[in-house]
Amino acid sequence: MMSFLRYRAPELGLLLLGGFFCLRELGTFPAAWTDDSLFMIVARQVAEGRGYTVPLLHSTWMYPYILAVGPTLILPVALFIKLFGFSVAVARVPMVLYILLTTVALYLFTQKMADRNSARWATALLISLSTFINTGKTVMGEIPGFFFLLLGLLLLLQKERLYKRDVCIGICFGLSVLTKLTYGLVYPALGIAWITALCRREKREVLSLTIMGVLAVLVFLPWRLLEMSSVTGLSRDFAFMFRSDDGSVLQILHGNIGLLLRPQYLYYGAMLFLGCMGLWVQRHRLSLSAWIIISALIVSCTVYFLSSFGWYRHLLPAHLLLIPFVVIALRSLPAKKVATGLLLFFLAGQTYWQWDHQGSSASTAAANAAMYVEQNMQETDLIIQIAPVFVRLDHNPHWLFLTNPTLTSRLPGQFVSLTEKERCFGWIRGTEATDAENTQLIGGKFAVIPPPDDCP
Repeated sequence: MMSFLRYRAPELGLLLLGGFFCLRELGTFPAAWTDDSLFMIVARQVAEGRGYTVPLLHSTWMYPYILAVGPTLILPVALFIKLFGFSVAVARVPMVLYILLTTVALYLFTQKMADRNSARWATALLISLSTFINTGKTVMGEIPGFFFLLLGLLLLLQKERLYKRDVCIGICFGLSVLTKLTYGLVYPALGIAWITALCRREKREVLSLTIMGVLAVLVFLPWRLLEMSSVTGLSRDFAFMFRSDDGSVLQILHGNIGLLLRPQYLYYGAMLFLGCMGLWVQRHRLSLSAWIIISALIVSCTVYFLSSFGWYRHLLPAHLLLIPFVVIALRSLPAKKVATGLLLFFLAGQTYWQWDHQGSSASTAAANAAMYVEQNMQETDLIIQIAPVFVRLDHNPHWLFLTNPTLTSRLPGQFVSLTEKERCFGWIRGTEATDAENTQLIGGKFAVIPPPDDCP
């Protein structure tokens, strides 16, 4: 037993460090925000027997396509809410489990390509990365989806092609897309690998990639068809994602190119450079299909980030995929002390950044606003336009939910049109420049807005 503990001491230390970062301030840091609160609202609806729905004013939207996440995210959260009651901390427990599974998968993925010490370094860089922990703790699809993607890639590392393994890989890839729509980028990656195998006349590889691709689509497609059957408007939602404020399409970072000078994006540039070196080192050790799929995913995630809003979570899958190859690149350098020094430098910087609560908000404004509403407005008719406030409130027929103005503009009109009665409700929303100076603030910039003057 003691020899085992000594042999696995680094892994146990990493487990403790990761557990600390995951569980500290589980319900308060990062503060719940719009997207993960919306997903918690849906999970709470499921747990409380109201179905897989989003409540919007007087309506409920069944199987809403606007979420871009699937039941592999929502249902585990709903189960924990059902068993233990709702709190932000309870809703995040399944996310911590997904973090653990992803960490183990990355360790095995790196060990398969290199060795145990490389796997330890890669795991250390993973769990010290604040974006991984802070995105993973919130009820978001990025890390659960990445877990399924990585599981598929781990199976893909086996150079011997077996039909059963191909089926499992396809299912894993499909589950990643089902969990988070962004991972649909795996489809063109598979397509590039398929075309390459076809050009090289590798019939067995073509068949394997065909099985993977077909199953990846079949796992995801029924759920997407179910969402699309509930209401139309999906094409307009995609147009919103890829259109800039001036109406042009695919403008880099919507014109905010200065974002690239922020420290986290400069750091990603360093990871990308070193990771490409690692991919080059591994080009003969990986199967060509695996090498192409991994490379295509990294490139496509980077391009997706550049074509979108500048959110680091769009880069996160690429960053996580690069980590093993960064370690491999550095450990392949002749100057071993320099390589170790760089790895320690990256690790220390990431750990300090995370220890200091950088990269995410710790605001208590939404919690304070929800407490005020619960204590003072039980009989007041309200439209609550702040998801992190609404998700904390017990069910009350006087309180209706509406998404923030940006998201509301993307929703089908039948769900966001006010009735004459609702027009005379008060509002809980963020303050605006046109609000009166005496607007009542109840938490941060969240305010109570009274009904229009012409209402009875």
